[in-house]
Amino acid sequence: MADTLTIREKTAHAFVPGHITGLFRIHDGHENPFYRGSTGAGFSVSVGTKTSVTITEHPTLEAEIEYNEQKIDGQITRTVVKRLSEIYEMPFKAKVIHQSSLPIGVGFGASGAGALGTSLAICNIIDSDLTNNEIAKHAHYSEVINHAGLGDVIAQTVGGLEIRTHPGAPGIGKVMNVNYPQSIRVVLAGATGLDTKDVLTDPVSRDKINKAGDSLVSKLIANPTLDHFIECSRTFANITGLMTDRVKSALRNLDESGFNRSSMVMLGDSVFCFCKTDSISNVTSILSQFWDESEILTTSISKVGGGLIE
Repeated sequence: MADTLTIREKTAHAFVPGHITGLFRIHDGHENPFYRGSTGAGFSVSVGTKTSVTITEHPTLEAEIEYNEQKIDGQITRTVVKRLSEIYEMPFKAKVIHQSSLPIGVGFGASGAGALGTSLAICNIIDSDLTNNEIAKHAHYSEVINHAGLGDVIAQTVGGLEIRTHPGAPGIGKVMNVNYPQSIRVVLAGATGLDTKDVLTDPVSRDKINKAGDSLVSKLIANPTLDHFIECSRTFANITGLMTDRVKSALRNLDESGFNRSSMVMLGDSVFCFCKTDSISNVTSILSQFWDESEILTTSISKVGGGLIE
């Protein structure tokens, strides 16, 4: 840990992949936020968020946050900054700049990526001896108490295609990685529409999610493959009734064209579709009937989770 921030200014950078959830089960009853979270399954994607944090000596805590060159309130990021300042009893001025390919509020893990990147960068400056799990716990805490997500951060810490077998923050929750074809590509299309906080706090939605999630997560753990993940994700989307009309129509068109390795992104007015490289243009063409071109991303599964960069 740095003795003091006598260096008048120091900057660190991190990159965190986006994350797509296909199915989940809510576990948020524990009084300790580190033990809240979700079981479920999803995958990290190569597109994500680069976060740069500059810390300057200051008598009181201040935080300025930008997302793609726009100043934002950034409550999830702000919570991470405040928490670390309080834990280390170290006031400072922080400038946090997120440069991201991930739109906010569409289910692509933008808030988790921003929170984890912020924690990685600040901890590198003030306590570089921490493990990745110790650093990531602060990001998970911020996501959970702000009702922004339950399982993105632990997934974004490890990367790959994952099943979250036990809920909780990194180091407490447990993750099982699943093999997948290295050449596979994924097309994402998404827009705002479903509010994560509303869904996570609505009793009717929670009940449907947890009943479906309990059964499907167990089935997926027993048969952990990419195709079974897609099958369970589609079943989950149907049972929970979370699909918007746009998502239903897009998935129907994809199925009719033979691109059935697809499902709804949790939680968003959004879909994902796995395909081969030579099919990307066809998948994109179908999805562009429902989303603007600016709302469609082509990427791949990220093998690794978030980390520091130069």
